[in-house]
Amino acid sequence: MRRSNLLLLSLPVVALVLFAVPARFEGPVLIPISPGHGLSLVDLAAVVPLVAAVVVLAVSLVRRRARLESTMRHRPWTAAAVLCAGGLGLGLLLASVFPLFWWWAVGAALVTVTLILAALAAARDIRGRRLGAHGPR
Repeated sequence: MRRSNLLLLSLPVVALVLFAVPARFEGPVLIPISPGHGLSLVDLAAVVPLVAAVVVLAVSLVRRRARLESTMRHRPWTAAAVLCAGGLGLGLLLASVFPLFWWWAVGAALVTVTLILAALAAARDIRGRRLGAHGPR
C-alpha cells in the first residue's frame, strides 16, 4: 500500500478516535450547537483530519469523474440507491443536533458507505478490474 493511501485511510481513523473521547475529558463547549450539543476543543481538533480526508477524497473523485460517470451509466439503479442512501445518511447526521435524536450513527454509517462505494467505483473500471495510472491491470 502506498504511503499516500495509508495516510488517507488513517486521517478518518484519527478523527474517529478524537470524536470518541469521553465528554469529561473534552473540556468546555466552545461552539454550542443545540441544548446538550456543542463542539469542544477536542472535537474541533477531530474536524481537521476529517476535513482533510474529505478534501482528498473529493479531489480524487473529481479527477476520476469519467469512471464514475461510466459506472453510473451502466448501473443507474445501483447509483440511484447509493446516492439516496448517502442523502438519507447526511439528513440523519444533520438532524442529530436536535435533542433526543440518536440516529446520527445510522446517518454516519450511510454517508460512510456511500463515500466508500464512490471511491471504489472511481478506482475500478466497469468490469471490476483495478485501474492504475496507465489503464487496467
